[in-house]
Amino acid sequence: MSAEPLGRKIALSAAVMIAGRFAVRCISIVSTLILARLLMPADFGLVALASAAFVVADLLTMTAYGLVIVRKKDVTRSDYDTAWTMNLIRSGLLGGLVALSAHWQAELLGDERIAPLLMTIGLAVALESLQSPGLFRLQREFRFDLLVRLQVLTKFAAFLLTIVIAFATGSYWCLVLGNLLAKAITIPTGYIIAPYRPRLSLASWREFLSFSKWTLACNACLIVDLHAPTLVLGRLVGLPAVGAYNVSYQIAATPVTELAVPVRQPIYSGYAKVAHDRDRLRRQFLDGFGLLFSLLLPLTVGIAILAPEIQVVALGPNWVGTAPLIALCALFAFADSKAHFTHGVFTVLDEMGRLVATYVTMSLLRLPIIILGAVYSGAVGLLLMMVATAIMNALVWHWQAGRLLGHNLVAVGEQAWRPSIAALVMYVAVTLLRDALPATSPDVVGALMRTVMLVAPGAVVHVTTQLLLWWIQGRPPGAEQRLLSLFTSGLQRLRNRFVTA
Repeated sequence: MSAEPLGRKIALSAAVMIAGRFAVRCISIVSTLILARLLMPADFGLVALASAAFVVADLLTMTAYGLVIVRKKDVTRSDYDTAWTMNLIRSGLLGGLVALSAHWQAELLGDERIAPLLMTIGLAVALESLQSPGLFRLQREFRFDLLVRLQVLTKFAAFLLTIVIAFATGSYWCLVLGNLLAKAITIPTGYIIAPYRPRLSLASWREFLSFSKWTLACNACLIVDLHAPTLVLGRLVGLPAVGAYNVSYQIAATPVTELAVPVRQPIYSGYAKVAHDRDRLRRQFLDGFGLLFSLLLPLTVGIAILAPEIQVVALGPNWVGTAPLIALCALFAFADSKAHFTHGVFTVLDEMGRLVATYVTMSLLRLPIIILGAVYSGAVGLLLMMVATAIMNALVWHWQAGRLLGHNLVAVGEQAWRPSIAALVMYVAVTLLRDALPATSPDVVGALMRTVMLVAPGAVVHVTTQLLLWWIQGRPPGAEQRLLSLFTSGLQRLRNRFVTA
């Protein structure tokens, strides 16, 4: 397969995934705007703590068999059936484990309400094992449009059910029951868009189990990455801090969740196609990193700058004091995504031993550091340590990926320095402009007015600065060239459409 058709497939698939995630995020934003005014931070904190407690067991037994199927050159029916059967067995064992330990976990976390929440969350996740194995085939075939439709339907169904239950009960139970009831709609839909009649089979169990040992180790580290902050805050600070952190992260991590996360699947599928050619894989890796870095950094810095306005507009009066958390969560999510961007390289090159060794080392370093941050400064201290360790992790991960692909950190820095300087200039310009603006009322309308007055000039400053640096450097190949090409081709298609009409 030539580079151009593969690159086009990856780009189109990434665009579809981003569009789908944008639709999902719009639903999430509306949901947050409504629920933040119906529930208190402690309600969100309770459900987040229960979810984190369950996810520890979930991640420690997660299989990720889809990665095995995607990266295999030839896949048989027995592979799909084995993946479905082993997921089914896992879900049964996980459900029993959660049911037996729910009350013990509730006592450990200091709130008896966690036990029934754990069982409900566990049931919702266990039902996902019934999904059609044909969904793996869609990923191999780059049919991400169909996968996106299912994701949007899942989110919309959960949103509607959650809001209805929230208005009817005013209880934190709406946050878990909506997702559970939505499974009745989305699981059958998966079989409609990806028809497959699964059969019980363990024919390929050895290959899947061999891969799972690495998945288990990685997921243990993922617990530290994603859920240790919730568990640490819940134990050391309290439920309001847990709720403030989790809601702040949902808002602040929007650039990462809507751009970096959705493109991982098509990028990984693209890596699998060129894994035999180390030079092409290196170019694809660096190009993808540079493009995402240029897109994500200004959005992340913008959220950090506008955190006070975002707090007022998105959350309302019940969430006073979350602005610093929103800013720090945005910076952490960005730095952490740059580290995770490298993981697909290790997987596709079958360097799971190196991936696990690096991941375990960095996780063991992060955990005590964030605990100390929480002890001394609560949620703010914890997040400061999360940002610091995320930057350190990103450097280590890119150094390790460079050793595999044949480049150094200088090559990575060449992709990052122009957008970094542009973001710094934007930060200074927006800060000066904010100080020069007249004071506005502290309500939603005033916050919206100030946001509008700051966003447009900040975007112009960033884009102008980065393009100027690129032009001074001699317009080398990179993210700027690709983004300009996409922009001009989009304008041309739009012009042609109007001319034809």
